[in-house]
Amino acid sequence: MKFNTKIPEPIGFQLAPMLDVVFLLLIFFVVTQKFILNEQDLKVKVPTAPKSTEETSRAIDEIIINAREEDGELIITIDREVFTREKLYAMLQRMIGVNPNQPVRIRGDAQMSWQRMADVISTCSQAGVWNVSFSKQMPEAKKK
Repeated sequence: MKFNTKIPEPIGFQLAPMLDVVFLLLIFFVVTQKFILNEQDLKVKVPTAPKSTEETSRAIDEIIINAREEDGELIITIDREVFTREKLYAMLQRMIGVNPNQPVRIRGDAQMSWQRMADVISTCSQAGVWNVSFSKQMPEAKKK
């Protein structure tokens, strides 16, 4: 007795659908990635602390306030936009209305007078911000 058996073609690896999925994942991650870079005013030189470590992480949606003193005037910048204390207060109040736990990091210049820093801290507390942190850096000798 003779049986007719067809030998099926070998199953090949389908590359096109796999490439589609890989590219879709790549596009998804690139588009949804939030670039977490510290927005820094290059004119602000933060103070050093002897036992500090490098600041590598920050809270999600953290507002970074750069404060420096120039010609006796307080200069406040956020995302390269200059703010007055009143404008900063209004913006922080809006942010606190949306998120009562809104984190704020203050980058104060090391050469700035304490009174100017107290003005920025006072503006934050008046706006209802309680989650405040301060930037610092390691001394030059310990960085190496």
